[in-house]
Amino acid sequence: MTKGPAPSAAYEHRSFGAPGAERTVVLLRAGMAALSDPLPNVTARYNVRIIAIGLTVDDIDDPAAYRGATAAEMTAATLAQFVRQERHGRTVGVVGVGDAGELAVLVAAHLGDAVDRLALVAVPQPATELGGDEVADLLEGLAAKTLIVNGQADPVAASTAARWFEARIPGARVEIVTETSDPQSRLVLAEVWDRVLSHAAPGTLR
Repeated sequence: MTKGPAPSAAYEHRSFGAPGAERTVVLLRAGMAALSDPLPNVTARYNVRIIAIGLTVDDIDDPAAYRGATAAEMTAATLAQFVRQERHGRTVGVVGVGDAGELAVLVAAHLGDAVDRLALVAVPQPATELGGDEVADLLEGLAAKTLIVNGQADPVAASTAARWFEARIPGARVEIVTETSDPQSRLVLAEVWDRVLSHAAPGTLR
């Protein structure tokens, strides 16, 4: 397990899972739990190294509109550089959770063929038409095989948001979770972590 600053001191990261594994998955989340292992007993079943990167609301602000001048675009460019250094010439998986989902799309777009799997979990639909148009342009060019997992009644990222992304990502697969343990019906990453890892790190189940 390692913990330290990413290339910019603003982005703390932590590695867990199998340190010497050939497969790497980059996990992008915001909030207090961003650097934690979503479900350690599940992670241990996969021969994969997870790099969790802690983000703030400011890091992912306005991820689409006026691309190139936003905090999110600068974050994405910095993180893409970090991932290039960490992937050691191999393809990687990227997982974006909640509001960090659009940032995950930006990072995947920067990395191109270096990202072969992308998972978006509990990701809301872009809030504005302009933002939606910008994100749609990125989604159409994604090379990664993409899985979208949302909660059916999630108050922020329901099934309609998942279908929005599905319609704009070539070959994307949507899986809707009908019941969650959260009293407000929010989808918690731990509940789908096994499924997310099976997609983002194929062939690594021990």
